[in-house]
Amino acid sequence: MKQYLFFLVGAIAWFYILASFSHKELPQQIETKIAVNSVINNIKVGPLTGNKNLAFGVKNVLQEALQDKGFSLVDRFDADLVLNVEINYFDVEQTKKGISIFHQDESAVVVRMKGTLTDFTGKTLKTVETENRSSEISTSTLLISETGQFNSTVQRNAVKKACISVVSKLF
Repeated sequence: MKQYLFFLVGAIAWFYILASFSHKELPQQIETKIAVNSVINNIKVGPLTGNKNLAFGVKNVLQEALQDKGFSLVDRFDADLVLNVEINYFDVEQTKKGISIFHQDESAVVVRMKGTLTDFTGKTLKTVETENRSSEISTSTLLISETGQFNSTVQRNAVKKACISVVSKLF
């Protein structure tokens, strides 16, 4: 009788353990489908006015930022959400300081963007504006001179900061 009772308790315990594993469902993540519909260059003054390459580059960086947030990139017609971005300002601000033989230049790339998030029907859900900057400092003395011109890395950093800021503010 003891053996029967021991066997019965053991069988019930095993049944309970197996049942708990079989009914456990793994959490399913529902990926939100999003499309970057358009990036419009609204820069009015400067060498980047109407530059399509800038808009194309910003679109690529936006797509990277959205994928980093866990969104699934799809075509506009299959998307749950649609992102439209306007580049309103892109310029270099330079600051120069000099004391005797010491000279310091700071070049800051400033980017202003406006992001609009819509649903698949075209209804505007949220609009944000952001301004970000990336800077480079170069110093020189009478003996050693470095250029104060900004480079593409500084521009890329400013664009990336602005894109990440747009995505973060929207979501």
